[in-house]
Amino acid sequence: MLPPAIIFVNADINDAIKKTLVTQLYVDEAMTFTEFNNRMMVDPNYAAVVHLQERRILVILPTFRDLTNRTLADVVLFYNQGQVTVEKNNFGPPGLSLPLQRVTLYALLRYNNSKYVVILPNTGTPLPDKDEELTETFGGGGIVMEELRAGTPGDLIESPDEDNNPDFVNRK
Repeated sequence: MLPPAIIFVNADINDAIKKTLVTQLYVDEAMTFTEFNNRMMVDPNYAAVVHLQERRILVILPTFRDLTNRTLADVVLFYNQGQVTVEKNNFGPPGLSLPLQRVTLYALLRYNNSKYVVILPNTGTPLPDKDEELTETFGGGGIVMEELRAGTPGDLIESPDEDNNPDFVNRK
């Protein structure tokens, strides 16, 4: 089962971008900010109902200046020129930024520390500077980072030194 989510995004998106977000984030329903606020006015528990029914809704914001019901969002996104940026704490400053093609529901919810996804523990292993992108995406450590840092499964297996192996050197 997929985790529930209320996702806000800026209105500067066209129908193709909206369709891509709906598909990639497994959104059940997309609506305007006015419609979302009206549903909240009719039923103050609407956000809780969305989560209890394990649904995902996309709310199109006309402006980022209106903070009404912003705390109800699990993730607030800003789309611009192919990049999707998560607004930290739903109010800013910009945080995780991914190309539209790499946006996943789990990455967004994990970045915002959602209680609806598993957050892997940090192992405390310091990361080399070259892993900066992985650090931003996966939070700086943990089991996933250890595996990603290892590269391929072959990197985990020490191969015998072929130059000093007489059986290998003298093979026919």
